[in-house]
Formats: sequence, structure tokens, C-alpha cells
Amino acid sequence: MIDFHCHILPSLDDGPTTVEESIEMAAALQRAGFTAVYCTPHLIKGTYEADNEAVKTAAAALQKRLNAENIDLELFPGREYYLDEFLPEYLKYPLPLGKTNFIMLEIPIHIPLEFIKETCFRIKCSGFIPMIAHPERCSLFGIPQKRKTSWFQFSNSQRKAEVSKPNESSILDYLKDIGCAFQGNLGSFLGLYGSQAQKTANSLRKMEVYTHFGTDLHSQSGIKYLKGNVKGEE
Repeated sequence: MIDFHCHILPSLDDGPTTVEESIEMAAALQRAGFTAVYCTPHLIKGTYEADNEAVKTAAAALQKRLNAENIDLELFPGREYYLDEFLPEYLKYPLPLGKTNFIMLEIPIHIPLEFIKETCFRIKCSGFIPMIAHPERCSLFGIPQKRKTSWFQFSNSQRKAEVSKPNESSILDYLKDIGCAFQGNLGSFLGLYGSQAQKTANSLRKMEVYTHFGTDLHSQSGIKYLKGNVKGEE
């Protein structure tokens, strides 16, 4: 299995703080059946701002330690870019996932939809493919809730149309149409991010939206929830 989203590199974001913690995470991932991991520390202006060279250096250093510890796990450098007004400047010198042309993006809910569309379109035009990280955790991709009726009653056909179809919103349709990839968090299927994220994850999977999966691990403790459950994409 391949983990396409993991905060395993030490001291770069809100993941592990020491190399020893990173090694424990790597060993746990290997035991759970993973053979490769894309290291995706956050890049958020004013919060986590390690540059590309720091990410690549940290991945190479951790790989060397894993080899010395006989932990058979291949690491690839990458980033989890925060899609905001600062992203275009960062993407002048992009760091895709390993040797792929995927650029991983986290989409916050407060960003205007037109800006999301334009940014992803520009990334595609530059020769890269936006990979949307854990869309099930973003309400822009969520499932509409059943509306409460007042004194009048909808007909059965109206009610079915209201609640039965997942929200293939215009933003989801657009991103699919331009060829974006979508990465689901394995923990979302287990309810680790709440029931709404779990419902959305299952719906997006049924709709065959997901192209990749990842653990989104930030510490060693989370691996216990993943072993023997949802498998990642090869």
C-alpha cells in the first residue's frame, strides 16, 4: 500500500517533533502494510513555512535513518499546500509529490469558489494535477442535510429528490471535469473526523471520486485505527 498523505517528517509542521517519533511512525506504517509514503508537511503562510529544500533534506535524512533501522519504507518528498491568496506565489517553485506531477491542496471552506476553480485551472495549465486532500472534511463537498418540513408536506418524489442524491456540487463537478485527483483520508471512513465526514467519505467513494488514499497521520498513535481496515491505493 501507498500512503499519499502523511505528516511524518519531524519539526516541520504539526507532525512529530523528533526523529525518534518519525521512526516510530514509519515502523507502525510498515507493520500496517504500507511500502511507500509521500511526506506532505503543511505549507501555510505565517504558520508552517519550511521551504522546499528543508522538506527534501528532511525526507532524505529520515530515509537514511529508516534504512539503518531496517525499516522497509520508501519516502517521497511533497507538500500539503493551503489554497489561499498566498498559494500562487508559492507555486512559482512548486514541490509536487515525489516524481509525480501531483500538487496536493487543502481547500479551506472560506475561500471563494471562483478562486478555487481559477487556481486549480491554472495549476492544470502549468502541467501539474491538483490533488484535493481529504475533500470529505470540507463542507464544500458535503452531503446536503434533510430539510425539516413545516406545516405542509412534500410529495414522495420531491422528498426523494431532496435527500437521496449526494451533493455533486458545482465545485466538485468542475474539479472532476478539469482532471483533478482526490485523496481520501483512511480515518474518515472509520469516523475519526466525525459522522458527517464519514458519511461524505462513503458517498464520495460510492461515486468513485477518490483517486488516492492516505493516512494523514501526525503521530504514531493514529496507526492503530487503520490497521486491518480501509486499504490504500496502489
